[in-house]
Amino acid sequence: MSNTCATGSLDNIDQIRAQAPALHALGVCATCILRSAQVPLGPAYFGTTDSIHQALHLPPPSLPSLSTPVPCPICLDTLSAAIHSQITTAYIAECFDSPTLCITIEFPKSIYIRQRSLAIHTGRAPVDIKDTVKYVLGNRLYQQTDNRVRIENETGEVRVEVGFKHEETAMEHQFLVDREGSGIKTKTFRKKGVYHTTGDSKTAILDELDNCGDAVIREKFASPPPAIKLPVELDFLNFKRPSLFIGGRYLKLERNISQTPFVIDGRRVTELSVSEVIGEPIQKLVRCDAYNLVGSGREDADVRMLGDGRPFYLECINPRIKSIAPEAVSEIENQLRETKCPVQVRRLQVIQAAATSIIKEGEEQKTKHYCALVWFARPLDETTLCEINRLGEAPLVLQQKTPLRVLHRRAPLTREKTLVGLQVAHIEGHFYRVRIESEAGTYIKEFVHGDIGRTTPSLSSLAGNITADIIELDVENVSLDFPPASLKQ
Repeated sequence: MSNTCATGSLDNIDQIRAQAPALHALGVCATCILRSAQVPLGPAYFGTTDSIHQALHLPPPSLPSLSTPVPCPICLDTLSAAIHSQITTAYIAECFDSPTLCITIEFPKSIYIRQRSLAIHTGRAPVDIKDTVKYVLGNRLYQQTDNRVRIENETGEVRVEVGFKHEETAMEHQFLVDREGSGIKTKTFRKKGVYHTTGDSKTAILDELDNCGDAVIREKFASPPPAIKLPVELDFLNFKRPSLFIGGRYLKLERNISQTPFVIDGRRVTELSVSEVIGEPIQKLVRCDAYNLVGSGREDADVRMLGDGRPFYLECINPRIKSIAPEAVSEIENQLRETKCPVQVRRLQVIQAAATSIIKEGEEQKTKHYCALVWFARPLDETTLCEINRLGEAPLVLQQKTPLRVLHRRAPLTREKTLVGLQVAHIEGHFYRVRIESEAGTYIKEFVHGDIGRTTPSLSSLAGNITADIIELDVENVSLDFPPASLKQ
């Protein structure tokens, strides 16, 4: 290691070398010796422990004559190559294709007390521990990924969340809680058989440390910090990336297929679901943790979705792969078509996150076209049939109370819905083909049979209160332009 760093020459290198042996004797690691000397973050921190020891004229830590190294009492070994290796190895195993990442760190509370204790002992504040760990760990990630990722604080696409724990020093902050006039107000509560304490957050600890004089730290804690026996452990390690969104339109060519898994009391009601048929191959493609299908409305499991399909998007949560060729997405469409799957997909494409709002905003604007096979208790006379079709040429306003079949899971409200068009054609006997264009959110089954008077008017009441029921129902069109070509990522 040379006597230079990213911010200029180390003019005080002789002074650092003079002070290093005393800190080394306390078990302070090479990087914390640099921090204590206020060496700015830069290439000086990139050296190995051996090279830093050599530059500071300290005995090499690898010499067999030395005793077994003890953990650093200042950083608790949060700067050690060993624990950083656990993090880099885990990150590399995930195989993210992102070129950038950011790092967040959560330390044991004791580390802030020990940093203050070191400052009292040396007479100067060390370089911030969080900044240093981010800097050193970030450089190791950069090197271990063959320089493929850049560390961009706050803006990196993959967030590496690191949490350290250290049971040995877990209660070292208690003197701050117990001292007279302490601003730390803790509260202990029990949740699911486990006791939790709140109030002693990092912010509270730092605020209380600011209110403590050096004499208090020396008396109630120690300066320099006492040695420790064990290094920190990883409390948690998470890798999080913004979701990837894939939009398209799905068709259901058979009945008894739900939009999402339909489970009651732990048992599946339908064998297939649209979300699983589409989501599983996409999940394999992008290697996401999970997925969530959001449709522009939903049809009942026993209703087919025909025509150009229903608009939807699939949210891929925490994807490892985002750079997807359009051909790879199209191949999923082709596979479903070639295997004659009852769920088909059209216009499948990666879309911008902002484009997903079109699905929600379109809820109140789109209309839907339905085709129903309806049975009447007795055939309609020609006059009644003509009158229904005449009324269907103009918008027809309905008052719909929450249907009895969904009242257990939806609020008991009265909703005003409009039928834009209604056409009834006789097939034979008691059977009629009914075509309906309605605004989104209209309960079509209830419009047909009336739901014992909860939907007015109904097709049954328009026919002179003749009992009517739906035998089959298809959605033939959802009039929402999604995803248009302009939304491609």
